[in-house]
Amino acid sequence: MEWVLVISLQWIVLGSPTQPTTQLIDRFPSAELCNKAAEAVRNEIDAPIASQRAQTLGRVVCIERRDQ
Repeated sequence: MEWVLVISLQWIVLGSPTQPTTQLIDRFPSAELCNKAAEAVRNEIDAPIASQRAQTLGRVVCIERRDQ
């Protein structure tokens, strides 16, 4: 089994939302490693942007990939 980190991001710049983007980061060998990566991404998303004219919205989840 391996784990996949799914990151969905959207920015709001000067009050206007951008198109959301999604990234997949795969091949984490354990849930623990995936969750550590997810926490690092969440911390970056939560960090304020200096200009204060942009806001980052994000959703970050780890999903277990099972072999068929």
